[in-house]
Amino acid sequence: MESSGLSHRSKAYQFASEKTPESSSFFCDFLRENMNGAISIDNRGDTVLHLLAIHGNVDVMESLVLTNELLMKKNMNGNTALHEAARFGQAGVAKIMLRKKQYLVMEQNESRETPLYLAAAYGKREVFQVLESFGSDCLTRRRDGRTILHAAVEGERYCMFPIPIF
Repeated sequence: MESSGLSHRSKAYQFASEKTPESSSFFCDFLRENMNGAISIDNRGDTVLHLLAIHGNVDVMESLVLTNELLMKKNMNGNTALHEAARFGQAGVAKIMLRKKQYLVMEQNESRETPLYLAAAYGKREVFQVLESFGSDCLTRRRDGRTILHAAVEGERYCMFPIPIF
């Protein structure tokens, strides 16, 4: 029985990145069979939603019933799927999740980083703008006191904050 669970998980990884028509029906079935998908499927504590967010699988994400439990589920680092979408620059997936639960924009991980902080740290400008438009707070601080400005400057992501020219 364990080996079939592992093969099911392998298929989840495969379908998350392939973005084929079959992936939508696979994930709907997978979520229904696995307590609405809120169970971890890897040793990092990621759920199916984390995988879809990382790979930017918009088509499948739109077809799923996104419950609050699934949207709020965190991995071992305390990241929601929205954190992962921000880290990997998946603006389309981020919009889908934020339309369902706007408060996700303020969720913090174990280091007290918001999705906006991760978007700034990784230089993901498009998703940064999406998060900002949904009301993310640019002034929140990480556990060590660092702000999104610190993250952007450290990563030499100067384009994150356009400087107006007068």
